[in-house]
Amino acid sequence: MTPPRTNTTPPPIPPRLRGDLVAYLHRKTGGAGDAEDVVQEAFARFHRAGHDLNGADARPLLFVIARNIQLDRWKADGREASRRSAHDIHDMDAGPRALASETPDAEIGLIRRQDLAAAAAVIRALPPKTRDAFLLHRFEGMTYRQIAARLGVSVSMVEKHIAEALRQLKKSRGD
Repeated sequence: MTPPRTNTTPPPIPPRLRGDLVAYLHRKTGGAGDAEDVVQEAFARFHRAGHDLNGADARPLLFVIARNIQLDRWKADGREASRRSAHDIHDMDAGPRALASETPDAEIGLIRRQDLAAAAAVIRALPPKTRDAFLLHRFEGMTYRQIAARLGVSVSMVEKHIAEALRQLKKSRGD
């Protein structure tokens, strides 16, 4: 007997969240690239991993996933460009055989997922104002002054909140 089929179609992407992610990626890439495709892929990965859009960490996790997808695409584009620009077949360091594989092995993927989960856990564990200040700055691109106005604290306090968040993240990585 086959198990009941589960719905594998991701839920629709909330328009505001989609817009925020696209704007974030445009800021990171200077308007270049395929931000819509990256956002769609980020939501698909988020859904496949079993995360819930209503979770407290959904938004920052989506931003991290989207940023990582964009970084992976940049790296792949760089590898492709270097393969195409290798003119001397005797120079094996720059030639087409320099890379054993274009796809990262399973161990690297596992390490990335573990790092992402650890960072999300650290962010979730931050005090509310520290977490809010960090997320507004890193993922919304807000200035310290804008964050201070939104949170009702001084700019100096925003600096302290963000410094504390970065300290906790660095500490969790063992740096």
